[in-house]
Amino acid sequence: MSFLGWRRSGIALVLTIILGACATVPPSTDKVEQTQTQWVVSTSPGLDALLLIGVISGDVLQAPYYAETIGFLREKMPPASVAALDRIDQNLRVEKKRLTGPTLVNFFSAGPTDTLDDVLRSAKDPETYLKPGLMAEADWSERNYAAALQIMPDIALALEGLKEVGLEEFYAKDTLPRLNEAIAAIEPAVSGYDLIPYHELYLGRDLDPEIELIVVRFVHPYGIRIKGQRFLAVYHLDPDTHLHVAAHEIFHPPFDRQDKELLEKLKPLEEDPWIISIVENHNPAFGYNSFMGLIDEDSTQALDQLLAEHFDFAAEPGPRWSSRDDGMHLLAAALYHAMKEDGFAETGGVYADWFKSALDRGLLTPDEVRRRAAEVAGQEAVQKWYDIAEEKAAAAR
Repeated sequence: MSFLGWRRSGIALVLTIILGACATVPPSTDKVEQTQTQWVVSTSPGLDALLLIGVISGDVLQAPYYAETIGFLREKMPPASVAALDRIDQNLRVEKKRLTGPTLVNFFSAGPTDTLDDVLRSAKDPETYLKPGLMAEADWSERNYAAALQIMPDIALALEGLKEVGLEEFYAKDTLPRLNEAIAAIEPAVSGYDLIPYHELYLGRDLDPEIELIVVRFVHPYGIRIKGQRFLAVYHLDPDTHLHVAAHEIFHPPFDRQDKELLEKLKPLEEDPWIISIVENHNPAFGYNSFMGLIDEDSTQALDQLLAEHFDFAAEPGPRWSSRDDGMHLLAAALYHAMKEDGFAETGGVYADWFKSALDRGLLTPDEVRRRAAEVAGQEAVQKWYDIAEEKAAAAR
């Protein structure tokens, strides 16, 4: 079987972050006086090659959608490259509880990514091609960079294995035509949506007016934010879904995750048994495997729900948060409820400041979070995480 024998993988699954399927409805002109958002829809074979490493190295959520691809490549790639894939999986997914593909594309997006050769050069010489861009980021960490360097030789081996089995030829002949066809449908569907002013409304700061949507093949079922106001989504989803992903991803992160004042105010939630149950007992394949990861994601989900409601493409909040990712994002439901009740949904402001104020004013105590979550998503969804913790404790006795 040749590389060109790959088949299109699976059907579109609703992304874990998507607000819900709906028909695209143009935004009301009385809400947005002047369009400023500039949409760019593009492709990136280099980033898709890195995503493919995540797929074939062991990503649990992606495996059902790319099963044929995984089996074919692991059989055809050189043994050294397959061994490198296994070491990458052990390092990122198993030991660090990270999502391999999303982690790699975010790291490499600090450098050139147009082609497989671009990312291969970066893997072999990260000091030249990646470090300058990474150092310009607000979350730059010398320690994290040093840790990432340890797997660069294996990334290079994996990319070389993909070259050897003909990824570039396959991509040019089979994948790029599909991506270009998708771009032709996506661009006119999203271009009328002026989202950025509403991101600015809730973040309380000016943003770049450009949103770049990079359509790729091997990202399903994720939507991924990378460096800058760029995000990745699978090409064969409908334009509405790409709009939802953009609404969500640009809010990340809605606060400084190193803010000591915020971290101190969050301690009652971090130490709450119900929150601990969500962090520890949800399916780790979904990600969000730390308290701050959950806080970041759920804040972002609450904000994207408000934005989507401005443009009339929001899903119903109750079903969204009672079921998506097995109902683990109930803090998002509580934050949404509090922002609506407190007026922030209408006035906007600096979300990080509102968040601290809401914590200070008792709007988000553990009991209040549960009460608000239950009002939005239902008491059964809230009780579930107590029940799971009790079942786990009973099994351990």
